[in-house]
Amino acid sequence: MTTTTFPAGAAEVAEPVDYARYGRRVKAAVIDSLLIWLVFVVLYFAFGVLVFRGGPAQDAARVVLLLLGYFGPTLYYIVAIAEGGQTVGKMMSDIAVRRDGNEDDSVGYVRAFLRAVIPPFLWLSLIPGILDVLWPLWDGKRQTLHDKIAGTVVVEA
Repeated sequence: MTTTTFPAGAAEVAEPVDYARYGRRVKAAVIDSLLIWLVFVVLYFAFGVLVFRGGPAQDAARVVLLLLGYFGPTLYYIVAIAEGGQTVGKMMSDIAVRRDGNEDDSVGYVRAFLRAVIPPFLWLSLIPGILDVLWPLWDGKRQTLHDKIAGTVVVEA
């Protein structure tokens, strides 16, 4: 076994980062979208029983369903990315979200929040939304616009 020693003050050579390929990102997004859709459909029918029965629970069930529809997916993305850097779709695609410049470090809740909240605002106008989705095709680090804003990268896990 050979050990390599470096002189004092020599810079360490970092291993190149293997950024996630576009196809894997798309696969992860499709899986996550299907999972969220499935959960929402199940909840919709479960709460639908309360809504269709009428009575005092009808309005509360509608409000809960509306809140889950708006905030459920966002909360899922924030917690999954902040805690482990991977949603279910990213796990199945063998990719993970990391901090840009420190790919060994987790993202944290602030960056995860930014990553989850920025894309819907980009889609308010069609062109920024399309650019966000397509940006990794020509970017050196394969980042989307929301990755750049949040300071994150998606790497091969």
